[in-house]
Amino acid sequence: MFNPILFRHKLHRSPELSGSEKRTHELLVKTLRTFGYSPIEDVGGHGVVVKIDSGLPGPHLLFRADTDALPINEIAVHQHSSEHDGIMHACGHDGHSASLMALAYRLSLFTLQRGTVTMIFQPSEENGQGALAMLSDEKWDKGKIDYAFGYHNVPGYPLGQILCRENTFACASSGVSITFKGKTAHAAYPESAINPTFAIRELMQDIDVLPITLGGLTMATLVHVNLGQPAFGTTPESGQLMVTLRSDSNKCFQQLCEGLEERAKAYADRDGLTLDIDWDDNFNATINHSEANMLLKQACKDIGFHYADLNEPMRWSEDFSAYSAQWPSAFFGLGSGTEHPPLHDPHYDFPDTLIDISSKIFEQIIRDMNGLR
Repeated sequence: MFNPILFRHKLHRSPELSGSEKRTHELLVKTLRTFGYSPIEDVGGHGVVVKIDSGLPGPHLLFRADTDALPINEIAVHQHSSEHDGIMHACGHDGHSASLMALAYRLSLFTLQRGTVTMIFQPSEENGQGALAMLSDEKWDKGKIDYAFGYHNVPGYPLGQILCRENTFACASSGVSITFKGKTAHAAYPESAINPTFAIRELMQDIDVLPITLGGLTMATLVHVNLGQPAFGTTPESGQLMVTLRSDSNKCFQQLCEGLEERAKAYADRDGLTLDIDWDDNFNATINHSEANMLLKQACKDIGFHYADLNEPMRWSEDFSAYSAQWPSAFFGLGSGTEHPPLHDPHYDFPDTLIDISSKIFEQIIRDMNGLR
């Protein structure tokens, strides 16, 4: 008999970074085959897809879990600690995968009455590339998907509390590195230099002001500044700013990104500087659809699970946004405990209790929409 907790512990012991989830992929495929499935392998990298088709008309539901880990050295000590130095499941993707595997096992014991259920185990969520890679991969026939569902554990909320939200659940975000390069000069003759200091200084002020002009939950967080060299006799030749941008609105997020880039270009042109802009870890906002959210909440009611509506979206980002942009979707949170270590913390460990809760919610959605016997 399949034990999802032991399965989660096995995943936790062997974490793999985004794009390198080979052993994870092999374990997922091997386990799914023991349930009688014929999974589609290596989708969008090391992704795995399982489709259950009743052969009869009905809704097509998609359920997604992420599989990758983080470059963090685990400090937590337990029997299933990471066996790979510098890599750990510090975001709970091992738990999300165990939840979907528990659902796959439960579905293998029943017959789908109508429609289709697709389960996807997605790699490379942390770098924002996995969802788009799976969507663009033609190895699997997506067909017409009516609703997509996923979840994420959320430390800081009571253990097992179901967290719902209409419209935006998680923010859009991106990292941007802006580098100005000019020409150095002797510090006694600064007028002969092409100095990036003024552009850096003014852009830092813009970072504070731009989000305010756009309103809503819109943020620009300065994370790194580097200017010149530690030499008293020489003016700076180059300067770099690294900023994280985020917003609960895709429209405001686009305006924030474009506004910052426009100002950087204007300062570079004005001061005769060369400009290099690099974008990284791009995520759109994860937008919940009202109908999909209604199905999620109804399933919770059917099995006696109480849910809470969030007053504001999560500030972090999720590449589930790629699915919510394509299909009506509902993404929800599950509280990991009010005192639980935060996500991406070296002491983090996914609470096993959440596996049963999340898989039962997924199963009930299927019972309500497709029927099981």
